[in-house]
Amino acid sequence: MDRRADPRWPKALILLLPLLLLATAPSSQGLVSDGFAGTTYILGRSEAEAIVPANGSSFDLTLPYKVEIILFDSQGSTVPVETEVQFWRGSYRYQVVSHRPVRGQMSYTIPISEQRFVAPIEEGESVRVVLPEGYATGDRILGRARPDPDAVGTLDGRTTLIWTDLEKRAYIDVSFYREGAPRAFRLFLLLLAFIAGVLVLEHNMSINRLRSFREDAEIEGAEEEGDGKELERKDRRGEDRDDEDLEENYGVDKDRDDKGRT
Repeated sequence: MDRRADPRWPKALILLLPLLLLATAPSSQGLVSDGFAGTTYILGRSEAEAIVPANGSSFDLTLPYKVEIILFDSQGSTVPVETEVQFWRGSYRYQVVSHRPVRGQMSYTIPISEQRFVAPIEEGESVRVVLPEGYATGDRILGRARPDPDAVGTLDGRTTLIWTDLEKRAYIDVSFYREGAPRAFRLFLLLLAFIAGVLVLEHNMSINRLRSFREDAEIEGAEEEGDGKELERKDRRGEDRDDEDLEENYGVDKDRDDKGRT
């Protein structure tokens, strides 16, 4: 059937449009339904979903990224808005206007680096960061949150960090890791220590073997040198005896010659 010729097709699209818009609603509705009054960042591996409370018909946001802002009412339904964007001094300034007052929340997505999240906090603003499921923070080696959060809790089984009423504008910097990473890291250090111990032991054994070989060689050399000196002494004694024999024989022969002459 040719859908372009079917007059019911546009009507079907109109009926499906609200469903499609609802499908774009953030999957984190349950995470922020507890009435937190500040901005919530729900972290993933490569992006973070920001949830900002909304109460009115006109909203202003200043962000370092260019994003698409979606407005939801208290029932989680999307609300049509008009968005004006201006880029000024490295930041995007958004003015979001709806045709009716809304009490709900705005949502947008920003990119994050691998297992690290950085975001600005305005003076007096409350911010909550929800780590990915199965992740933690706080280890001085693997990663921690700066500045230190005012409160740490859990929400739907995920670690949450909360900052409230900072005295001045600042940046929050959260490095996070898998919950089993500290244990794996300690086991890795133990393995390295074991390997290092084995290498040191093997090195010492090699040095001892070389030292033993050298001492044996020195002893053998000393023994050979001693044998050589003993042979030399024996040779000298033999030569001395030969000289004495020659002298005795010469003396005997001389006495005989003298007697023969007389």
